[in-house]
Amino acid sequence: MSFFGLYFCFNIVPLMLLSVPLLDEWFGMLWLTLWVKLMPILGNAALGIEGPISMEIAGSSDMTWNYVQQFWYLVLAVVGALVWAALPHRRSPFPTQYAWLRIILRYGLAMMMLSYGFIKVFGVQMPPLGPAELSRTYGESSPGGLLWSFMGFSPFYKGFTGMAEVVGGALLLWRRTATLGALVTAGVMAHVAVLNFCYDVPVKIYSSLFLLMALFLAAHEARALIDLFVRGRPAALADPPPVLGRRMRIARVVLKAVVFVSILETPVKLAIRQATPKPEPGPLAGAWEVVEFVHDGQVRPWSQRDELRWRQLVIMPYPMAMVRGMRGQKTGYGVAYDEAGGELTLTSMADPDATHVLALERPAVDEMILRGPIAGGTVMVRLQRLDTEHAPLMTRGFRWVIEDGFG
Repeated sequence: MSFFGLYFCFNIVPLMLLSVPLLDEWFGMLWLTLWVKLMPILGNAALGIEGPISMEIAGSSDMTWNYVQQFWYLVLAVVGALVWAALPHRRSPFPTQYAWLRIILRYGLAMMMLSYGFIKVFGVQMPPLGPAELSRTYGESSPGGLLWSFMGFSPFYKGFTGMAEVVGGALLLWRRTATLGALVTAGVMAHVAVLNFCYDVPVKIYSSLFLLMALFLAAHEARALIDLFVRGRPAALADPPPVLGRRMRIARVVLKAVVFVSILETPVKLAIRQATPKPEPGPLAGAWEVVEFVHDGQVRPWSQRDELRWRQLVIMPYPMAMVRGMRGQKTGYGVAYDEAGGELTLTSMADPDATHVLALERPAVDEMILRGPIAGGTVMVRLQRLDTEHAPLMTRGFRWVIEDGFG
């Protein structure tokens, strides 16, 4: 029990502190700095990992440094459990520690569930499909990108899964509903963890941890649950009040207040974000298919083996663009359009000093010609806008009666 308690606390307490308003930035910087200093010792020297261990924020919680961190959490949990087993327990009654462990896990898991749930309900995570998603092929999608597109296609389904997380998290906040909340959260997180493993989503560590925490909380009533669901016997959940003194009860009230403030911050911020008017996409926003590509005076015919020729130019609603090569390779650019001067400026995301100013012509509303230095030479690129808004995926809609199956 002490092993699981220590291991879970090593993981959930920092996440809780990172979710507290006014404390998140300060603690986040301190926490990251600490691990930057420790990684050469705990990762390179102790585990023999060669080369620098990256700790850049890259949208993944399954990086090498995350696994190094989990390894040492496990080591500390084992050592702590052995020390705990060797200490006399009479000075510090076990029911008190167990009560506090349940409180911390309930609140911490609730904060995570509500946070992930609200960003789905408000449509921030897995956004609706845009030109970048609708113009790529299945084969060009990563497994995780395919899952993101699947979820982003249906706002209702995404909101439904988000509400399931919100309900599970909310039920964890009260002792009387904690077991039900743990069961709901375990079911939700089992689904999330399976999706993350099957679609290679880089949140495998945390989704697995949240599932284990939910199962740990539900195990508190394991006997009653087995009696009810397996043996078919009457069962009553017995969750006696924790052995807490007056000061500890006050501390619990303060902790709950901090948790509530932290939880409410997320939907408030998201509601403000949703209510903020968004800038209109520029006249060039969308996916453009390359119908002709001339490089240094040489016409480059359509060939999947051509690593120089462009296949598509996707201009986002915000000032970014992406060039897709013939093999599906992607190159990101910052983009600026000077309509009066007839110029399109592309700045490489990989090398901010590499700026390309291209002359732009618009023979028709859905046609564009670019001329200028880029791709290691001088190019002439003729493009045609793709009508992604009227793709079958976006126009088929819902039907009660379907005679023709689906393609």
